[in-house]
Amino acid sequence: MSEKVSLNDMYPVICEALESHGEVSFVSAGRSMLPIIRDRKDTITLVKPRKAIKPGDVVFYRRDNGKFVLHRVMFVNSGTFVMRGDNQWDNEYNIRRDQIIGILKCIERNGKIHNVTDWDYMMYVKLLPIIRFIRKTYYGLKSKAYKFVKYLVKR
Repeated sequence: MSEKVSLNDMYPVICEALESHGEVSFVSAGRSMLPIIRDRKDTITLVKPRKAIKPGDVVFYRRDNGKFVLHRVMFVNSGTFVMRGDNQWDNEYNIRRDQIIGILKCIERNGKIHNVTDWDYMMYVKLLPIIRFIRKTYYGLKSKAYKFVKYLVKR
């Protein structure tokens, strides 16, 4: 039987595993990285950041308020990073390098390992701006149609 443990309790263990073994794996929680990482279903493997972090990398970091987040780097902005989850619209600014704990190496889904260097993953990252545009347009039109129907019903 598995036991739920908070990331705050696991933080020292995660850091130690990254230092001694160079990588650590755990089940991701949250919906901000859908559809690529599913809430409490996919296991992510992080590696210690050894080279420059670049746009497109998915990083695990700790916010100033203590919350842990796994998001994609959108831009590097004068020494800080701009982050956003694949399933989110808003950017998060001013993430410092010292807040970043690890970089996504691979995702395990249904027993199959998907590396961030795999062709299909890299295509997803390249097509992500188009996917975001289509999703935002779809949800925007859907919202406007809903409001219009609601307006007609009120009359």
